[in-house]
Amino acid sequence: MVLWVSAMAAGAQNWYQLGLKFSTQVPLVRAYSDVDYLSTLRTPHIGFYFRAGKYVYGEVGIGYQYFRSRFETTLPDGEKRNDMVFTHYLVIPVKAVGNVQISKSVAFLPFAGILYQPLLKVSENTLFYNKETIENQWCLFTAGFDFRFGFLTLGVDYRYSFQNYFQHKSGKKPQFIGLSAGVIF
Repeated sequence: MVLWVSAMAAGAQNWYQLGLKFSTQVPLVRAYSDVDYLSTLRTPHIGFYFRAGKYVYGEVGIGYQYFRSRFETTLPDGEKRNDMVFTHYLVIPVKAVGNVQISKSVAFLPFAGILYQPLLKVSENTLFYNKETIENQWCLFTAGFDFRFGFLTLGVDYRYSFQNYFQHKSGKKPQFIGLSAGVIF
């Protein structure tokens, strides 16, 4: 969910914006390899952002994302296991954000860009997932839109990873639909 708060009067357009955004993602791909299946996922994300521009903003920011994932896997010896895996990521977005004013207090904000997500930590687990097996440097394409209502925003986005989830296994690349809420300062 995304929440943005504006220091400017609602509806007035400013050359810069500071914001706070909360979001969560729903996975579109669950088979991360031939033997690794994502059965559940919880992904809270919080981030701070700075935008500069007039009708099209450049946006940079920093955030934190936490993945609480339950995986089912088949080990090399044929044993089937499932376990909860907790991964922590730093999130650095670089985006272009449009600003289409609909009314004095409502705006449509389409965006596209890149999310760089370095892996910070992986929890202990019985599946042998760790920083040597999970991709450490995710880079994702993102596109979506927010609606601004005064200083509040609500949005939807699509995220596509350029890398596989695992470093040394082939499989589908992670994809997500995100829901967000925010405030503009």
